[in-house]
Amino acid sequence: MPSWSDSIRVASPSDADSLARLCEQLGYPSTAAQVRERLRLLDDPERTLLVAGPAGGVAGFIDVHVQRTVEEDPFGEVGGLVVAEEYRGSGLGAALIEAATAWSRERGVAHLWIRANLARGDAAHGFYVHLGCRAVKDQRVYELPL
Repeated sequence: MPSWSDSIRVASPSDADSLARLCEQLGYPSTAAQVRERLRLLDDPERTLLVAGPAGGVAGFIDVHVQRTVEEDPFGEVGGLVVAEEYRGSGLGAALIEAATAWSRERGVAHLWIRANLARGDAAHGFYVHLGCRAVKDQRVYELPL
C-alpha cells in the first residue's frame, strides 16, 4: 500500500480535470473550467485544497478552511473530501484527513469539523468514527435561492 502522505500537495489549476471528475463522484457535477475558477479559493490564506494520488496524479482531495464566527472560537472545517472509487479503502482518505488536521493545527485551531451527508451511508460515517471522530450534532441544511 502506498504511503499517501508523501504524495499530498496543494492543488493547482492543472488538476482541474481530475478535480472535476472527483466532484462528480461526490455528487456535485462540475466542469474543469468551473473548477479552475473555483481554485481562486487558494488565494485565501485560511483555506487550502489538498490533493494526493499516485505519480503526482489526483485520486482524492480535501478542502479545508478556518471557520470564524462571532459565537465561537475559530475551528477548522472540511468543505469536501472525496477519494476516487478505485482508491477507497487504500488509506488515502485517512492521509488527507491527517494532512487537514496538521494544516488546521498550524493555524491554531482546537478542532476540525467534518460534515457528512446522511445519504453518504454507513461506510462513509464509519470511516470518520474509525478515525476517532465523534458525532456532535444532527442538522438540516436550508437553501434560500438568490
